[in-house]
Amino acid sequence: MVTLLMKLCVMTRGAGLPFVRNQLTSACRATIRACAEAHGASHAQRPEKLFAVGTALRRLEGNVMRAHRRSGTVAFLSPRRRELKAHGGQVVAKLREAEAALDHSPQAEALSEIAGLVATIAEQYVDGCIGALLPKPLLEGKKPVRDRELLRVAAAVVLIAGGVVGLAFLGLPDMAMAAVGTAWSVLILMALFGSNWASHLPVFELFKPGP
Repeated sequence: MVTLLMKLCVMTRGAGLPFVRNQLTSACRATIRACAEAHGASHAQRPEKLFAVGTALRRLEGNVMRAHRRSGTVAFLSPRRRELKAHGGQVVAKLREAEAALDHSPQAEALSEIAGLVATIAEQYVDGCIGALLPKPLLEGKKPVRDRELLRVAAAVVLIAGGVVGLAFLGLPDMAMAAVGTAWSVLILMALFGSNWASHLPVFELFKPGP
């Protein structure tokens, strides 16, 4: 099963690049929809809909932080990455500031502001302006939020490797070993990356058996 997942990752990587690059715009669309639903929700439904807004924003934040890597326009070792990474962190900081207004400002106004910011992010990203997802005046004084994805990937690798080593001492049949190992690996990815766990399946390639 693990080998099958690794093969699928390799075979679909090229076809999946457009999907990966468009994840930010998809996240923007989902966030705007969540804001609209919360805005029009009844008093009884409002808590659930506001919770959905927060969930959508968490997904959007991850995509904003990775926009410079997923755009396909910035080389891996390019010095541009540092500035783009800082910009993404500032954009996330602004989004969190706007979200916090839900707790101390009229919610209708706060939701409208969030939706407006997200719409701007989507437009700028589509235009290729990954270093100007939001206007500079809106980001002045904002401390960039740190991207901890690499730390979580490292943690996933260590935990999966530790689980595989531990299973080896149980003496399970190969089929059972593969099933349990796959289940353990998926659980680790889900715990560390939540609903975005599937996008990190390439981690399995690190454990691909040698020739």
